[in-house]
Amino acid sequence: MSDDPEPEPDNEPESDEVEDCYEDHVEETEITDRQAETISDRRDVLVDILSDDMEIEESQLIGSYTRGTMTAPLREDSDADVMIVLDADEHRQWIEQENGPRNCLNAIKRRIENDPRFSETEVKVDQNVVQVKYHDSTIEIAPAFRYSEVPHADHPRGMFGLFTDASDGYAIPDTHGRQSWQGTNPRKYKQMFDARDKAHDGKVSGLTRTMKKWAESNNVPVRSFHMETMVYNYFEEKARRGEPVPDTYQEMTREFVQTLPNRVNNRTKEPVYEETVDDGMSRSDRRKAAKQAKKAREKLDEAKRLKEEGKTKQAKEELQDVHGDDFNSD
Repeated sequence: MSDDPEPEPDNEPESDEVEDCYEDHVEETEITDRQAETISDRRDVLVDILSDDMEIEESQLIGSYTRGTMTAPLREDSDADVMIVLDADEHRQWIEQENGPRNCLNAIKRRIENDPRFSETEVKVDQNVVQVKYHDSTIEIAPAFRYSEVPHADHPRGMFGLFTDASDGYAIPDTHGRQSWQGTNPRKYKQMFDARDKAHDGKVSGLTRTMKKWAESNNVPVRSFHMETMVYNYFEEKARRGEPVPDTYQEMTREFVQTLPNRVNNRTKEPVYEETVDDGMSRSDRRKAAKQAKKAREKLDEAKRLKEEGKTKQAKEELQDVHGDDFNSD
């Protein structure tokens, strides 16, 4: 009988190559520090231009940039949102004029266009923002007043009294149909999103970027914020029902995509005011998006089967077919 000691059991978890590919993909979809710095610098330049003859109380980056759901690499239609809060006493004409919201947007557009640095840059009004199109991204400027300074501002839920002081929210242009000012509260949504993201170790923002990239790679007709809201609602629904969220991106993505056809065929509401975020989505676009989601679900199911059979390479190739060439299957 040998006196050699028994080998120590190997307690190291077995490497999951498929999940490693997902985590690499999630990391690569996040914008770099340098790209973030570029966006911040561009915001500063634009605010300085507008500050020359407009009274601006504050400016803040809002939207996907601040929630970590903006996807890389940046492209011309990658948009970062900047809200500029105007002094209501100095610019009360835009609050009181019948076409005040549109006049305000046009004034911002003219000020930027007249700066020599933007003589070759496309600057245009797009619904409730002014878009400044750079070669690699777009800055969208949303003018705002403090909600309490706009007595006739529409309430997002059609009610009154939610905002009690100037710090509660803002009024931004609403140029859909009639001209008006519309209440918004980007800080509240960011707080809710960040709390849910933190509770899931960053996987809410990670899955959001993954699904946005899927939509981009496959020309799925779902807008960026619409996709983000559907992902956020998926996590919120799981929490409300007391159901666990899968531990891996592979299973989480597969489970979310299984729900996607139903989500795109029904109205999607954002969590703060329960406003629908997909009003402009046509029936044909809903059918197309649902069909593409079903196709992706079948491939994700096949990838899971291949992985369980030990066919890791084939599983990763199937996933690359779903997520596009940016998903590294090597």
